[in-house]
Amino acid sequence: MLDISKHRPQRCFVRDVRGNVAAIAALTIIPILCIVGIAIDFQMAVTQKNKVQSVIDSAVIAGSKAMQAGETQDEIRLMVKNYVNALIQVQGSGLTCESPKMTFTDGTQDIDASISCSQKTTLSQLLHRETLDFQVSSGTTYGVGNVDVAFIFDVSGSMNSNNRLENLKTSAKTAFDELLPDDRELDGTVRIALTTYNANVNAGAYFDKVTRKITLGTDSSTGSNSAKSRYDAYNNRVLIDQSTGKRFFYYERTTCSYNCSYSSSWTITPKRRWFETDIGDNTCVSERVGVNAFTDAAGGTGADDSMIVGNPLWNWNTYISYKNSGSNEVEYGGANSSSGAFNPTPAQCENSSPMPLTENKTQLKAYVDALHAGGGTAGHLGIAWGWYLISPSWNSIWPTASHPWPWEEPDTAKAIILMTDGEFNQTHPSVSKSSIQLAMEFCDAMKEEPYNVQIYTVGFQVPNSAAKTPSGATILDYCATDAGHSFTPNNGEELTDAYRAIAQSISDLRITR
Repeated sequence: MLDISKHRPQRCFVRDVRGNVAAIAALTIIPILCIVGIAIDFQMAVTQKNKVQSVIDSAVIAGSKAMQAGETQDEIRLMVKNYVNALIQVQGSGLTCESPKMTFTDGTQDIDASISCSQKTTLSQLLHRETLDFQVSSGTTYGVGNVDVAFIFDVSGSMNSNNRLENLKTSAKTAFDELLPDDRELDGTVRIALTTYNANVNAGAYFDKVTRKITLGTDSSTGSNSAKSRYDAYNNRVLIDQSTGKRFFYYERTTCSYNCSYSSSWTITPKRRWFETDIGDNTCVSERVGVNAFTDAAGGTGADDSMIVGNPLWNWNTYISYKNSGSNEVEYGGANSSSGAFNPTPAQCENSSPMPLTENKTQLKAYVDALHAGGGTAGHLGIAWGWYLISPSWNSIWPTASHPWPWEEPDTAKAIILMTDGEFNQTHPSVSKSSIQLAMEFCDAMKEEPYNVQIYTVGFQVPNSAAKTPSGATILDYCATDAGHSFTPNNGEELTDAYRAIAQSISDLRITR
């Protein structure tokens, strides 16, 4: 029989051990709380310091703008003090700051400011640390070091309504004057590029550099080398006639003399037609294909970096009578949208082609004065070409004087200004995604490192019924860098104000801290 009395001392000893552990835990809990408290309070102080930095940055920018408007240094000191105090009070959470200290650089509109603050602690008070102190400083100077900015203009058919196109021309020229004032030294640090879009983009002089070309010899009406087979295989390339060097597209000429109610009775003769004004400009391009579709890799002749060329499309499977009417329209008519199986839309764009970066304001104004409008709205194409115009990856395409600054160039700003009056509603027939979906992918890419492109959007009289992104935002709100970069003018005066505000935002001030 087990005598439990012999084990009682040991049991007491066990109880004594538990008491020791509790005592040790009680002794260590205070240091643990102190360590945790210091971490929490330090993180709070860092968060508040970042907020104060933003406040003081905004304050000195406001002060510099007030100086430009003619206010005195004493007036600016008071304004900055009131501005900072009001915003600091909003932060709360035990944050207190002294009044900002300011210095002015004689002969300039530069302002430097600093501010000392204290953040009240929580658990750190166990160590008798009541506050964590920090100081932030900021400064402004006028004019960014280098600016590459691309204006993207909607020239779809709806721009002909309500005097929109003329209002756009006036407003754009106002922005040029803000970015390139007449008294500014032309030193190449601020440059502007322009491009337009409707159903396509007119690549103009850069067409050959951004598309794939194939030179074909004499037509053959049968076999794998037939005109039809060639066109099917190369309908996203530029087709060049071997003997003349001219560009053409293929179509079918159909004839029937007996039992014409049967498709088998028709004779199909492949033909080709030169590009002429009745089917659109022959330097139109649409979406890029391949793995570089949503990158800024330079356009070229490879499968992964070329553009879909502006070839008309032919529906080879359309019922024979429609094919016949289409071929007759191509051969004898104007090749319009009612041409049976023939679709001329992918070969249509306006005459305005991209203007690479320049500081020649006369040329910029002449460009917008010559704008015409017509066709659909492929907004994603405009966004893509705006990106290309400010991308150093395209140095092999653009003239040397228009080479964009490197992405990593210090003190350099990159921006695009996207303008539309309606809904993005046009894509190439071979593309499965909508214009809005494609635009979202381009905007997402441009906002990432190393690009960090500032995207401004101008929705001029855009209807409320315009399609939204999956998140419920308009494509313009989605693409804009933030809410302050999105403008929705309703008339010509508001449009001018929007472009002026954007230009000032790009060029007026920068933080120098």
